[in-house]
Amino acid sequence: MNPFVQHITRRWVYFRQNPRLAMAGGAVTLILLVGLLLRPSGETKELSFYEVKRGDFLISLVEGGTVEALNEVVIRSEVEGTARIIYIIPEGSYVKKGELLVELDSSAAQDSVNQQLIAVEKAQFALVQAEQQLAIQKSTVESEVQAAELKVEFAQTDLDKYEKGEARQLLRNAQMQTNTVFENLKISEERLEWSKKLFEKGFETKGNLDRDSLAVTQARMNLEQAQEELRMLEVFDHPKKLRTLQAALQEAKDNLDRVKLQGERRLSQFTADVASQKRTLELSQKKLERDQKQLLAAKILAPQGGLVVYATGGNRFSNESLIEEGAVVRNRQELIKLPDISAMKLQVKIHESHINNVRRGQAAFVVLDSLPDRRFAGHVSKVAPLPDSSSRWGNPNLKVYATEILITDPLPDTKPGVSARAEIIVTNLPSVVTVPIQSVTTRKGKQVVFLASNPTQPVPVEVGLYNTKFIEVTRGLDPGDRVLLSPPFDTEEKDLGGGIIGQGDPIPTNRPAPVTPNEERRSNPRPTTPAGRDGSERSPRSESTGTESGSPSSPVGASATGNGVPQFDTDNGSPLGEPKRAPQSNRPGRERRNTAPSKSEADPER
Repeated sequence: MNPFVQHITRRWVYFRQNPRLAMAGGAVTLILLVGLLLRPSGETKELSFYEVKRGDFLISLVEGGTVEALNEVVIRSEVEGTARIIYIIPEGSYVKKGELLVELDSSAAQDSVNQQLIAVEKAQFALVQAEQQLAIQKSTVESEVQAAELKVEFAQTDLDKYEKGEARQLLRNAQMQTNTVFENLKISEERLEWSKKLFEKGFETKGNLDRDSLAVTQARMNLEQAQEELRMLEVFDHPKKLRTLQAALQEAKDNLDRVKLQGERRLSQFTADVASQKRTLELSQKKLERDQKQLLAAKILAPQGGLVVYATGGNRFSNESLIEEGAVVRNRQELIKLPDISAMKLQVKIHESHINNVRRGQAAFVVLDSLPDRRFAGHVSKVAPLPDSSSRWGNPNLKVYATEILITDPLPDTKPGVSARAEIIVTNLPSVVTVPIQSVTTRKGKQVVFLASNPTQPVPVEVGLYNTKFIEVTRGLDPGDRVLLSPPFDTEEKDLGGGIIGQGDPIPTNRPAPVTPNEERRSNPRPTTPAGRDGSERSPRSESTGTESGSPSSPVGASATGNGVPQFDTDNGSPLGEPKRAPQSNRPGRERRNTAPSKSEADPER
């Protein structure tokens, strides 16, 4: 062993035995190790190479994942809102169909069922009352309608009786009365004439003559009265009686219509009341059924036999509580999974760079971490069309696709959740030329390799498919060629920080036209810069570089005069206020920005 390394080891043991000096000793040891590693060595490394061969080339992808059951029953909480677990079967138990898995707190559901039973009974009683009131109203309306119809019938009969009999009879009686009085008047007049003649001849007394004259006068008055009665009957009484009977008939008809409308309105109200009570009863019964289901859902029974596995959220940032007694769970939250372990699958995630090579039906081989010596056959059964959203929490730029591999070979007593690796067979290329993947590099946008016979000259090649170790070379190499395993470092290649333009690439010169200070002030107005220590103004360039005019760092000690003519340093010819350019570093593709020389430049030996 190197004596220097032995010294370092002894010092390390000493510091382990003395904890107080551990920190200082560790720092010293780290500095010595860095110095040892950075110490130049006179030995040259021997170039490692690989002899190109032709043969069968297996293209496959190896990914790790978790074994899951192909078919599983997920037990969820069907209780509305939230509920507390008061009993849950231990995880890992084997249950039979109908066995109690979880019991949730059902006190609130029981109270709701009791209250809803009372509500249903009230709704049933209200419905019976509404139906009875409807029956009573139907009977009342029918009676009122029949009475109104009877009045219409009587009014129509009275009208017909008057028009067809009574009116004619009254008119005839009046006419007969007039005729009788007229005849009596004639008789009285004839008797008066005879009485006058007899009185003149002396055969009649004066008293009989006066009686006959009075009879004629009375007869005339009776005739006038009869005629007036006949006229009044024809002109007034008959039209009045006819109109009265017609109005009575119309009123009876209108009353019948009103009774019918009022009856329909009352029946509609009571019918709507009955329908409302029926709807209330139906809603109450549905609410009772739902509450009873909630009460029954508090006890969850196994729908099938299987292994009990507690459900865990796929998101580690989820605020859902763990599945245990006393935990509060929400509606539709997963509680238990009953996997069917007769058929298993492996859940893996394929990176986006390889997803285009994975297809359904491709053969695969699975190796369990618990059984590394056994291999189980399978095939790709599902490839997700979109990246897995759960992977963005850890790394937003990571794009992986969930892929399922169905294991066709029978597995031993394996429980879901064990870790395994799968190798997906993409293709098997027969008789192709392959080299190690680290042997191929990029030079100016082309794939090249370096031969051991000429390590400095790149050889362009065309590549094809690749796996984690080798890559196919379709053109540019022959079997027997020896390629370097570690290509030489390219100082003109793009840097590892993600640069796009490398040294030697054509770069357009987009140098802007010079701008005078006055034009710069007009295009970008700003407040007047504060004066320096010597009372002079600070130039814009000195503000950007942090160099103050008139400071000791300026060789001349003067700033721009403000007349648009810059002054120059007499040493290097650069404008005043700008930092001096540092010498170029030995590192390719980088330019040192600080004005002071680095320690390595000040001390070349270091």
